Amino acid sequence: MRKLTIACGALAALIFAPTLSAETQATDSLVQKYMRSSLYTIILNSESMNNYYEEETKKGENADALMSIAKGFAKTDAKKASNDADSTATSIFSLPAVVFSTIEIPNQFNDHNLAWRVVDFDSIKATVTEDELKQFTPKKKKSGFGSFAKSMAGMSTKGDENNNEFDNYAPAVINKFFNANHVAPTLLAKWYDYNPNGEQHWGVGTLTERGNYNFSAEDIANAANDMNLQAKISQTAFDMISNTYVLAVNLRFRSYQAVVAETAAMAKAVGSQFGGLGSLIASGASAAASAAAGDGYTVQAVSNLYRLKWNDDINQKFAVDIFEKNATLEDLINAGLCELEFVGREKSSSNIRQSLFSDKPISSLVKRATARAIDEAIIKLQNSHEEFRTVLPIIGGDGEHIYAAIGTKEGLNEKDEYEILEPNEDAKGHRTYKSVGTVKAVKGKIMNNAYGAEEDLTDPNISEADKEAINRRYSEFKGKKGDYSGYFLRLKKKK
Repeated sequence: MRKLTIACGALAALIFAPTLSAETQATDSLVQKYMRSSLYTIILNSESMNNYYEEETKKGENADALMSIAKGFAKTDAKKASNDADSTATSIFSLPAVVFSTIEIPNQFNDHNLAWRVVDFDSIKATVTEDELKQFTPKKKKSGFGSFAKSMAGMSTKGDENNNEFDNYAPAVINKFFNANHVAPTLLAKWYDYNPNGEQHWGVGTLTERGNYNFSAEDIANAANDMNLQAKISQTAFDMISNTYVLAVNLRFRSYQAVVAETAAMAKAVGSQFGGLGSLIASGASAAASAAAGDGYTVQAVSNLYRLKWNDDINQKFAVDIFEKNATLEDLINAGLCELEFVGREKSSSNIRQSLFSDKPISSLVKRATARAIDEAIIKLQNSHEEFRTVLPIIGGDGEHIYAAIGTKEGLNEKDEYEILEPNEDAKGHRTYKSVGTVKAVKGKIMNNAYGAEEDLTDPNISEADKEAINRRYSEFKGKKGDYSGYFLRLKKKK
């Protein structure tokens, strides 16, 4: 089956880059230049839910102390960060939505963001049927959470004390929003540099830029007269498009004690069926102790993951009916070729300790907690959905250990098992990976690249070990000796 062929001349124009000679530059090049999955992130903002969490805080223990922080945050930020662009929210409970668009896409993904980043969930008018609810209910392994969610089909989507009703309806509602606003075809149009005013509406600049790491200058020079090589280049484009994801996040700024109380109550109510907040339940004792002490706020992230549907048939129809005919985006929409498929949902959180409020602007603390909550959601989604796991380049080694630019931001710990992947391709030019061994991170040699970690370097009480972890540029792995330059790592088992 014929596939859309990348313009070889355009690819050649980008493949010739200045040679990097210094070792540090070479390392940075290896870290940056590899073929990634692509990610578009949006936030589902609900002012009715934000207002509910404000009322929730007022009713809780230590309410006066917590609300004094909430009411005074704008003044505090004005004093400590008068030029802080993040301090524009009128309520601290709305602040995650303000800082969201300033958070960069994690380095393991290409930034495929569209202009629309904040969605007003309250304004979406959609009727969700029971069948649609079932279609978009995450399938949980080894738990009864799916059946628990199913029993809530008749509930409303208002932000009341049972947050699961919002969470259960959200994936189906978001899908209706995607369809109504043509998000899937717009994502494809971004891949092909759609320009409604150009003589040629479609281009290959983005595909070229993101795919040129797989081919040498000699490959590109020979591609014009080599049909097999042209097919491989086109297959690279196909593989990249098929790994396009959308992460729709609902961020909740809540008092930490309310989260702990809710978790305990729901765990008691549904027993072993409740799997969504298992990690919080496991740490319930210490969490309750912190909450009783009035230990600040939590940013919760409920993240729904979608994937752009892309296969040989869709690729062929796009090539023939849209690209080659120089059709418009409207033609692409009307063709009905593009849609987003629901992958799954995860919950995560990151705390903001009250003890930190006197040191930094609250907006900066919320931004840090928001970024970390989203990173944690990605970690959980990759753990539960193998298709979402990314491959990361091995950037060096000493024969005994191998090095990779992955760390705490990606959830790395010394118990996790990663597989070493040798890149290959099948007869059709599909990129494949052959597992040639497994490794684990070396304790004490793990890079701390968590969002905002470098800020901790100013702490006079920071330990030398923590300082060394923050200053590291890569983590070390053990378990497989040899030279694995040009190979990749991928999570095999999370522990």
